[in-house]
Amino acid sequence: MPLKPPSLRPARPRQSNWTKRKSRQERGYGREHDAMRRQVLAEEPLCRLCLEAGRVTPTTIADHIVPLADGGASDRYNYQGLCRPCHDLKTARESARARRRR
Repeated sequence: MPLKPPSLRPARPRQSNWTKRKSRQERGYGREHDAMRRQVLAEEPLCRLCLEAGRVTPTTIADHIVPLADGGASDRYNYQGLCRPCHDLKTARESARARRRR
C-alpha cells in the first residue's frame, strides 16, 4: 500500500544546470574579470588556504572571497588565489549553505 497518494499534477521536466545558468558575461565574468584573474595569479602564486594549512600548492583559480551571488564585489580585496581542490571544497560549502537558506 502506497504511503502517499499519487500526484495528479503533471511532472515538471527537470532542467539541467547548464540550461538554467546565465552566460559567463551575464554572471559578471567578462574582460574585467579576466584582467583581475591575471593580476591575482601574478600576485598570489601559491594557494592562500593551503599556505594557512602549511602546504605549498600553486594557485590556479582567482576566487571571490564573498561570492558575487551573495553580494560580493569584483574588487581586488574580494579575490584570493586558490588551487582547484580548495576551490571545489569552498564552492561545495557555499552551495550547501545556499541550499539550506532556501
